[in-house]
Amino acid sequence: MVSRRNYFTILILMLMVFGMFMFAGVSSNILSDTSTNPQAEERVAINAVDTVTADSLNLDSINTGLSGEGRTVLNPDKKLQVSILSGGIEDTTSKMLIQWCVYNKYLYKVFYTLPNTTELAEFEVVLFGDYEITASDTNTLYSYAELGNTMIFTRLPDYQLLNSNRRLAAFYGIRDSISETVTADGIKIFPDFMINKERIYRKDDYFGQLDDTEVSIPYYSLAAGYEVYSVGLLENQEELGIEDKDLPPLLWRTTTSKSFVCAVNSEIFDGMTMLGVLTGFMAHLGEYYVYPVVNAQTISLISYPYFSNENQEAMQQLYSRDSEGVARDLLWPNVVQILKNYGGSYSFFAATQLDYLDQTGPKNDYIDFYLREIGKLPGNMGLSLGQVSEKDSKDIMAENEDFFKNNLPDYIFTALFSADISSEELKDSLNSDFYKDISLVMSDYGEGENILEFLKDKVLSVKFNLNGYEHETMDDLRMSSIENILGMCNMKVDMTRVFYPEDSSDEWNNLSLKWSKGNTYFSDYKAFDMVTVGEMENRARRFLALDYTLEYNINDIAIQIDHFQEEAYFILRTNNRRIDHVDNATALAISDTAYLIKAEAADVTIHMFEENVLKKPRNNKTLPSNPK
Repeated sequence: MVSRRNYFTILILMLMVFGMFMFAGVSSNILSDTSTNPQAEERVAINAVDTVTADSLNLDSINTGLSGEGRTVLNPDKKLQVSILSGGIEDTTSKMLIQWCVYNKYLYKVFYTLPNTTELAEFEVVLFGDYEITASDTNTLYSYAELGNTMIFTRLPDYQLLNSNRRLAAFYGIRDSISETVTADGIKIFPDFMINKERIYRKDDYFGQLDDTEVSIPYYSLAAGYEVYSVGLLENQEELGIEDKDLPPLLWRTTTSKSFVCAVNSEIFDGMTMLGVLTGFMAHLGEYYVYPVVNAQTISLISYPYFSNENQEAMQQLYSRDSEGVARDLLWPNVVQILKNYGGSYSFFAATQLDYLDQTGPKNDYIDFYLREIGKLPGNMGLSLGQVSEKDSKDIMAENEDFFKNNLPDYIFTALFSADISSEELKDSLNSDFYKDISLVMSDYGEGENILEFLKDKVLSVKFNLNGYEHETMDDLRMSSIENILGMCNMKVDMTRVFYPEDSSDEWNNLSLKWSKGNTYFSDYKAFDMVTVGEMENRARRFLALDYTLEYNINDIAIQIDHFQEEAYFILRTNNRRIDHVDNATALAISDTAYLIKAEAADVTIHMFEENVLKKPRNNKTLPSNPK
């Protein structure tokens, strides 16, 4: 039997232990300072770097002349000079070509008519946008070919024109025009054209659930001397007696006179996918190809955390709990586990509510919980302006400001998901006291838009290029392209669908299954870092700010970097050489033909050796040079 003294002693010990645990919990909250945003503290240093170059790096303000006026240019005499043939001011393809030049720090000039041969002689690469080639341009194109530059055509002239004008067809390496339209049942992109492995897209393939791999293209056969990088696949190839080398070509390079001519024979490579195609062509023109990248892969949870209890009837019916319970008890542990499987990138864009026209409104019950848990990961929390209602954007921004000023007065938001709010609307609204610290705006990509640019002053705009719930053929092509040109992928996972489902496909068990499978598509890009949007912003700013020049000799590549800050990343593409060692940098193999170079100083030297060299015989005996 326990005496009163012992009983009292046990009770005191229990109270002491309980108190210690309570104190530990309170201390944890104090030390973690969940009411503030650690990302905001980094903005001072980052913005200080941008003051020199932010305006000049706006893609709309860069001067298109070769003088480099409008931005700081390092050693312009050593820069690759590119001319762009545009179909007009609104030519979206040409806008994409300009974007490609800016990311690579090339000097470029836009022409709206074919320049004379003398004027084009100063350019090393000629990019043809939506400019329409006619029969009368044939002699001009051949005169360009005498210059020894590289010409990349993002579209070919009309089939009927090439069929009737054999000389023009020969310029593109076309021997015969076989059919005006053939329906390919699939697509094959050869290995190492981009930095990923071979891609074969066809019905019931690994990429998605849709049967979306049929493509209608003109069918040409090519003359000797070509190099094909992508072909259309035919289901009845054997019945037709077509050899692999005679499959309909989609991407190829040929040699005309003294120049390389690269051709794109399908609209599936339009839009941002064209960025990766251009880089793929360039990587196959010589011994080396070096270009800067961001090196940042991100996953953003949109409209999550969610601080309202809307649409309760639907939530109760599907999950037997209200919206708050779904967000906290069902989604949170599952979301964190999936993100860990991806390898990190804990980025959240919180929504106070989604239906701004109902009477429910946001609640502050679990703000501390989410901030504490996000801080433990560690992760970033930004603000989402997404909605399922149709309320005016200014009212939405005002309501968010009121809620967070009252419930989280010390938290400074630096990242924002703009949803359907246009850039022009947003520019004005970001001047308010609450939004003035926003330095990163994430948004969906629209045709012809820039993936990276400065929205205003020091506000960086970054586009999403992947939907976490979908990965069909075109999604994979787009992902491959952006990884190839920027070493980057921004995945959007919109949780709005969970709280406002339209059908059974929006139930979390279905969405989470699709999203969790997506990590397998990153297997080709493991060399690139999975980071938060805050770290991605830092790297993108350094990427846009830097400039560089290259110097080559047989086995060495020297990179000189201007506006170097902390670190910089480059991709080296090579065919028959391998890295021996690097100075002031580290090198990580991406594939057999590509390396990720992390520069740790402003001057980097890459020392190479040729892999396929006939070595001296071990017995030291050699054949005479002219044996009899």
